[in-house]
Amino acid sequence: MLELLETMPLQSLPVAGFFQNYPLEKMYREGDFVLLCGTSDYQWAYLCGDNPEELLEVIDQFNFATPYFANVEDWMMPALTQTHRIDWKLTTHRYYLLDEKPIDPPPETFQRLQPQMARRIFELSAYKDFTSEGYIRDRLEKDISVGLWQDEQLVGWGLTHDDASLGFLNVLPKWQGKGLGESLLRALILQKRKLGLSVFVNIEPHNLQSINLIKKLGFSFDRQVSWLKLI
Repeated sequence: MLELLETMPLQSLPVAGFFQNYPLEKMYREGDFVLLCGTSDYQWAYLCGDNPEELLEVIDQFNFATPYFANVEDWMMPALTQTHRIDWKLTTHRYYLLDEKPIDPPPETFQRLQPQMARRIFELSAYKDFTSEGYIRDRLEKDISVGLWQDEQLVGWGLTHDDASLGFLNVLPKWQGKGLGESLLRALILQKRKLGLSVFVNIEPHNLQSINLIKKLGFSFDRQVSWLKLI
């Protein structure tokens, strides 16, 4: 499986990231197309490949054992929705950072977030419909995170999603406009690089502030992908 993903390094970024964090439960393959299942907050079916006919064969094997799909490109949607409807969909643009892009360390000192901070982070999340306190706690336990405190108050943080992409970047309103968002992102990138891991993000297309920030740091656009639930 790993050998196949290595032939599609950009498309498989979230696939490899997810299965570094969670066990592979089921695998379906047709030619060079794979569908891989694993469980974080839900049992996700990750798609990876570029052949429409092979995708249809894999879907037949899979028989919609779970309604949750990840890493779904637009051209895959007709095959997935032939017999099912979309209950919800979150669409993002993926950006990645080349290893050779230099990143300066931030001037602030950051600390790792503890799992007991999950409730606070969830309460302030803009994505309550797509996440949960339990999911955030799981991420804090399994992967990198950074938090910034001022006067013993947590004022900004960042962590990762279940596919190992950088995310949940947030600075409290009182502390915005001071460059802390960029500092948080720099700290996360350097932690990833220290571990020898790929650096990528998924950002909603309308989030121009975040897109401008990552472009400033040298990220490149890869492709549009979606997470969705079918019914």
